Amino acid sequence: MSAPLSLPGMDLPRRNGELAFDAPWQSRVFALAAAVVEHAFGGNREPFRRQLITAIAAEPGRPYWESWTAALEALVETIHEPPTM
Repeated sequence: MSAPLSLPGMDLPRRNGELAFDAPWQSRVFALAAAVVEHAFGGNREPFRRQLITAIAAEPGRPYWESWTAALEALVETIHEPPTM
């Protein structure tokens, strides 16, 4: 059995100590981000954290989990960028 997906050190919305999700898609995007960080970056959260900071700064009024989704999309795009010649 594998360990539950998590991103320790990230300042995530919580209620009573538990992760706070208002809709099922939010927990799914969290799990996707955790999986991408684990598998593509060897557990290094820094690339995702930088993308999240950028996404929040770009649209400060956007709901948190929508910024999380934008950060994940941007992170995945960096994985598939073709090498420069």
